[in-house]
Amino acid sequence: MPNSCAPSSGGPRDPSLMTSELVSVLFVWVLLNQGGAPLPVVPSLLAAGALAAHSRTGLLVPVLATIAGALVADLVWYGLGRWRGPQALALLGRRSRRWAACVGNAEERFLTHQLGFLFSSRFIPEMNPIAAGMAGATGIVPGRYILIATTSAVAWALAWMSAGYALGHVTGWMPTPFGFLMTLGLLAGAILAVCLVMRHRGRETGGHRAGSPAR
Repeated sequence: MPNSCAPSSGGPRDPSLMTSELVSVLFVWVLLNQGGAPLPVVPSLLAAGALAAHSRTGLLVPVLATIAGALVADLVWYGLGRWRGPQALALLGRRSRRWAACVGNAEERFLTHQLGFLFSSRFIPEMNPIAAGMAGATGIVPGRYILIATTSAVAWALAWMSAGYALGHVTGWMPTPFGFLMTLGLLAGAILAVCLVMRHRGRETGGHRAGSPAR
């Protein structure tokens, strides 16, 4: 006679783990990251995959939310590139010296390896909006760009979330929804604080250079 109290081999699954609020936060977080905001998204994708391992919804819902957020960001920068052309890229370059260097290096790579650059830029921090803007500025057909962007978004989302899913199954790691949201909040606060400190130091350095006498 089977023991009804014994846990199933797959472990308990709670449909309330992957709530609509959590999926919405994941969508917005991915949208901001892929749109160029300096927000780390990989820990969020791993945590979402681990949550999916213990939820009845599985990977389908968080993967679709991630793909949707990435594509919205792509289409925004693609549209800006088609509408404003090089001015859209100049807007990215004015954000910082690092972004200006990224734009300069990306132009050469885009011209020599267009398809590979568009696909791989998804996996490189801060490079995705530059690739999307260049795709629009150079007049790539919308249907072709959407196909490339969708393929890269699917591969990117599945790569990280599958790793989190496997981690949740093998180790039993299951972050709580509240802990997931708190982690995102702490990451955003820490990044904002670092940006403010660096900006303040940059102003001080610029002021010292401007005030120093010429030799």
